[in-house]
Amino acid sequence: MNFVSLVYKSLMLIVALMSINASSQTLYLIGGALKTCSSMSGKNCVEKTHFSPAAKTHLLYLVDKHRIAQINHLWPSENVSHKLATRKLLNKINKKRPLSKDQLVDLFKLHDKHLYRTWSNQEYNFVFDMLELPLIINQKRVIEQVITQNNRVAASSEIIDEIVAKIKTTNSRRLHLVTASSRDPYESADFYNGLFDAYDIDAAWLPLTPALSKAITKNDCDNLDKYRNEINQVYNREAVYPDLTSQERALCNGGVSNLIAQLKNSDAIFFNGGDQSLTKQIFVDAQSHQSYPWTDVIRTRHILIGTSAGTAVQSGGQNEHGLVPMITNGSSVNALKNGAFSESAPAQNCHNHGGCSKLDYDALTFEELGGLGTFDIGILDTHFSERGRTVRLAVLLAHSNQQFGFGVDETTVLKFDSQTQYMKVIGKQGVVVIEFKNSHFRYHFIPSGYSFALNDLATSSNEFVVETRGHDIIENGISDAVIREKLQAMCANKLAKVTLKEGSSPELSVVFKRDNKTRCERQADGRYLIKNMHLALANR
Repeated sequence: MNFVSLVYKSLMLIVALMSINASSQTLYLIGGALKTCSSMSGKNCVEKTHFSPAAKTHLLYLVDKHRIAQINHLWPSENVSHKLATRKLLNKINKKRPLSKDQLVDLFKLHDKHLYRTWSNQEYNFVFDMLELPLIINQKRVIEQVITQNNRVAASSEIIDEIVAKIKTTNSRRLHLVTASSRDPYESADFYNGLFDAYDIDAAWLPLTPALSKAITKNDCDNLDKYRNEINQVYNREAVYPDLTSQERALCNGGVSNLIAQLKNSDAIFFNGGDQSLTKQIFVDAQSHQSYPWTDVIRTRHILIGTSAGTAVQSGGQNEHGLVPMITNGSSVNALKNGAFSESAPAQNCHNHGGCSKLDYDALTFEELGGLGTFDIGILDTHFSERGRTVRLAVLLAHSNQQFGFGVDETTVLKFDSQTQYMKVIGKQGVVVIEFKNSHFRYHFIPSGYSFALNDLATSSNEFVVETRGHDIIENGISDAVIREKLQAMCANKLAKVTLKEGSSPELSVVFKRDNKTRCERQADGRYLIKNMHLALANR
């Protein structure tokens, strides 16, 4: 009887361990600016990088009578004066030779700078999309070439190598690349295909776009182009990217069950940067707020990778502090002045052409129900130190009552293991963890190369404290994105306090202060690991 019991318990333990292993998931949360050498981004390449003569190096546009007529006939907005002015402008530019985007913009500004600056986003996108030429050589579309081994920034290669090594441990080594964050998801597809082309894994673009998500669930694949226009404000893509839109149409015609089967056969999925609100529309129907049938399959893949918007969209779910929101817009100055809004983000550049509605163009907005929900221990933010987003994340933490916010710097990744809850920082800079507890904020900076769990950030109040002195006041420090550098200097110079002020809004201030819980630990590369820096916000 004891032997049977022992065997039974052993089997149950094995089953439990298998279950834990099956649910284990690794997230690679990149802060954006994964600077990669490509024929479209030569500045990211080492010197003397040579691309194929057939590699795509830039977009080309043509202004001719046929395209002018199409633009006039299909004008997307109800602004008739803009429609007439645009036709007049294009007739002045009518050329017989292709133009680069810079050349086209220069001509627009030369002949009607006011119109160019007051086009709505929809009108601007429509004009450029309709004038864009398909790039074809020998009946094949010209594609962007990526050479990762020639990356100028070593941290970019380090991040890619780390991700590839993890994918190689899976059964299928299959990585699906999703470019749903881009307004034009087809333009981005070649880059991401090329990003992993030199590695021994099965990586391929999956045309899971907001348009496809809507069309496939409505059994309305014949109207894919209409959904592209409505959701992404992208036009004329079947002419410019005929092969990629054909892939999208084939996936749509295959139906929901086929899409689910393809996702189940993948061990890893990569989400690109751009607009996280667009990415969310491949998980959740924007009108009904219901998850699509394939969303849970995506949530349970072994490896999920995101950069910029593809990272921000991982926020979501629910923890002991409530719903985890997904941040969608906002500057730190506006957040400190006006707070956070559970509203759709204002249209990009709306302050240039009107139409910002009731919110400022840089208002802090968020989606209360979050994004995909694979990262539910706090709010994620990206391009963090480089765009001065510390304050906006702190404001959203206080508004949502979440305890932790994670700000990932550019060309840096926060690796998260869902089973151990351990995190590792990889790449060029670091990750900021903001802790909100009992109405107080604590700031932590975790440099690359450091692994940690959240309870590692706690510091006993009776430990030895380095003597500090002095107070630095930084003018326009909130908007100038200098917090990372100023706090590193604060540690190096043993300052007691740093205050950031904003000249345009003197009532705003941010104070960082060391106390008996604060630690500045110098790393081998000279940077400081910062724990428990006191952070206070003032808007009056």
